[in-house]
Amino acid sequence: MPTSVASTSLLGIEGILVEVEVDVAPGIPATRIVGLPDAAVGEARERIRSAIRAAGFTWPARRITINLAPADLRKSGGSFDLAIALGILLASGQIHHRGQRALAAVGELALDGRVRMVPGALPLLLPLIEAGYHVFAPAPVEVFPGIPSDLVSRVRSLDEAARCISTGQSAPSSPQPKGSPSGSDQTVAVEFSHIRGQPLASRAVLIAACGRLPILLEGPPGVGKSMLARALHEILPNLSTEERGEVASIASAGGHGAAFPSRPPLRMPHHDITVAGLIGGGPRMTPGELTWAHRGLLLLDEIGEFRRDALEALREPLERGSVDLVRAGRAVRFPARVILAATGNPCGCGELEHPSGACRCLPSARRRGSFSLSAPIRDRFPLKIRLGRPTTPLSELPPGERTTLEARAQVTAVRAALADRSGAVGRTLPSGHDAIEGFGVRAWSQVERIATIVALLAGREVVSREDLAEAVYLHGDHW
Repeated sequence: MPTSVASTSLLGIEGILVEVEVDVAPGIPATRIVGLPDAAVGEARERIRSAIRAAGFTWPARRITINLAPADLRKSGGSFDLAIALGILLASGQIHHRGQRALAAVGELALDGRVRMVPGALPLLLPLIEAGYHVFAPAPVEVFPGIPSDLVSRVRSLDEAARCISTGQSAPSSPQPKGSPSGSDQTVAVEFSHIRGQPLASRAVLIAACGRLPILLEGPPGVGKSMLARALHEILPNLSTEERGEVASIASAGGHGAAFPSRPPLRMPHHDITVAGLIGGGPRMTPGELTWAHRGLLLLDEIGEFRRDALEALREPLERGSVDLVRAGRAVRFPARVILAATGNPCGCGELEHPSGACRCLPSARRRGSFSLSAPIRDRFPLKIRLGRPTTPLSELPPGERTTLEARAQVTAVRAALADRSGAVGRTLPSGHDAIEGFGVRAWSQVERIATIVALLAGREVVSREDLAEAVYLHGDHW
């Protein structure tokens, strides 16, 4: 009698339920896998045959038909191995299911019967857990916090999974893999207080972290643009439990690990990146750097060197907080709630604004500077800061006002205050502010949010005219 074991297929960063149906019938011995499998799934029969024998079972000398439903969804990878093997053992009567819940499995099999990790293990498991299956997963998988232990059995081998099914018990609990050590939360790569000579830019970085606002840092080489951008990542608060689950699931889908990080991700792509590499796409609808940086910081260093089409593709995702792609009738949505930090020289040599007129760039080189960004892209940056070289030696300048950990705590407090007054941002602005000219709708909403953050940093609930003036200045070239 045919039997079925549930599994999942990865589409983008989400798992799609797949039913693995196995029929072991009389006839000439043969094994056929149908249901639009790719080459890796088609080769599973050889891995599974060896793994079943290594586990002490017998490969049925009968006609075996394996159907992966739905039939119109392309199946790829080795994540179906464990489900197919368990289905064959159940259909051939070598083991019997004695549990109450329906079975599901995710994992690749080695020739000796070991269960290996697969890319995207976390998003693959989530739909099965939500559907109430008893799921068998590779032992290294770190299960989402709060998931009942009786729903997921982390197994090391096919033999262990078969014993659990026959006895109706879950696999013995094993220690969860360690994520980021707690001590790493206090480790600082760039100390915020070490940044000297750029008090305005340091304050803008703090405001960007509080409001999750994109920031553009422009100036000649060597003034600390990249250092400030990296410091922005350091002062971001630790991820919440829900955010850790989102980030871990996305990282798992990309094969970047399956641990639950405590710190926001940091992505720094090279300027030669393509549109698909930045926002996602390609034949298999894979996420891009914008999604890998979800809940963290995406740093575009030397933004003037990036391809024009790649930068223009950021317009909608930065507004919506997601990337919506449609390819060949399939539609996927990738999360993209990031803080975008960009640095750039005004021209190829970086000396376009030098008082001595030292710039020697040809017109083509000036088109590679940050000043050449299109108006729609510049408009996506609420904070646009121009840095200059300090006239006083750095050794004589005072250190920054806040350490990284102090700034991180202040960002956490301001974010909590912003969440409490959600929907009321801008309502406490001083009267007469609409007299300022030169702002579009987007620019004015950005200025309102910046002014609110400036007031909260000063410990005030009501925005003053001074806060509004500072917000207008930090907003930059709006005319």
